Amino acid sequence: MFERAKNRFHSVKDAIQSEKEAVDNLKESISDIQDSMVNINKLVDDLQIQVNKLNFKNKPHLDRISDAQEHIQKTLENFPKKKK
Repeated sequence: MFERAKNRFHSVKDAIQSEKEAVDNLKESISDIQDSMVNINKLVDDLQIQVNKLNFKNKPHLDRISDAQEHIQKTLENFPKKKK
């Protein structure tokens, strides 16, 4: 009887120890993720700055393309339409 209780106690003790290790691993993983988030946020900020610079640089070119498209469209509207 005592042997079964002793075995059961050791089984429960081992299960508790296993759960404690799992919780410790989870806490460590959460800490690693939080540390990574700082770097990820820095990267996102840097990327946003680069996108803003690129948009600023390309805006005159895109405006010129848009104006050319409008001019072409207006010119095409002046041509007579073919009847089918």
